[in-house]
Amino acid sequence: MVHTATQEKQVNEMNGQVLPDGEVEVERLAGLFLNTTQSYKFLFFRAILTRLKKSNSRTINFQELLAEMIVAAWWPVKVSHLVIGPSGVNDSLTGLLDAVGDAMHERLSYQAVSTRAAYHVKSERARGCLRYVPEALLSPWAGSQRPPLYTIKLGGIVLEEEWHRYLLENLPIVCGWADNEWTQWVQARNPNVPVNLEKLQPPIRRNSLSAERRLFLLSTKGHFRCVYTGLPVDKTDFALDHFLPHAFVGHDRIWNLAPVSRALNSAKGLQVPAAHFVAPLVDIHFGLISCVRTRSVKAEEKFLEPGAVLCGLADRTLRIDG
Repeated sequence: MVHTATQEKQVNEMNGQVLPDGEVEVERLAGLFLNTTQSYKFLFFRAILTRLKKSNSRTINFQELLAEMIVAAWWPVKVSHLVIGPSGVNDSLTGLLDAVGDAMHERLSYQAVSTRAAYHVKSERARGCLRYVPEALLSPWAGSQRPPLYTIKLGGIVLEEEWHRYLLENLPIVCGWADNEWTQWVQARNPNVPVNLEKLQPPIRRNSLSAERRLFLLSTKGHFRCVYTGLPVDKTDFALDHFLPHAFVGHDRIWNLAPVSRALNSAKGLQVPAAHFVAPLVDIHFGLISCVRTRSVKAEEKFLEPGAVLCGLADRTLRIDG
């Protein structure tokens, strides 16, 4: 098997904790995603890894794999509005996503996903997203005399013993490699949108924004108006809204935050504000910048420098004129 420089690099990145020589052909694993044109291979392999995190069983049925594929596809497609199908056309998998979650409020019901997977698994295996991918993922092992990653059974797959052991012992490394490959692949299909893991999966823990809340209260002395309605906002009952939805930008930086009522924040969901709302956002951030610059260098670095970098300014060059 001929290895390119890219494959060799992938092998080295994956082998932080290599099993004894001769037990598995890691270079075959590193070739899983070469020349991949659809998302199915990524989602199927990541589904295997997810199942291993939940259970160390060698046997994984197609219903479990389909459920994990739906979960993995739902966030980037429904919440982040990214293209993961060929040429932006909805394929078999993305067609399963509509009834399993509330994209506006970023809520996904795993029970709904599991039920939907159970209903569709036979049809998806016969003519949908599971029709070819279990076999296609094994293509790097073509011509090899060693066991492939898994064998395919009627109702699912069975991981080969050597590969099962390798994946369990190296799970964080392999997951990190798969995440990186998936991120780069999605980025290539969404060239006008920065793609990171926060746009591809739910955040493990969302920032409480408590420090940002205190700073807004301090800079306005607790008196501020909603950037959308112009009405006063109760300082005891307000939320920090992501002006550009969190699902689009993938971060909680303060330049994208604005105090609004909790009710409005919930109702806004994933809507992108009209351009005329930028002016009131700038007004409230003008006072915020003034407040931060009178505090510590640490606060300035935390809150101002990301905005300065975004604007193409040198670190700590934001100035207040007039």
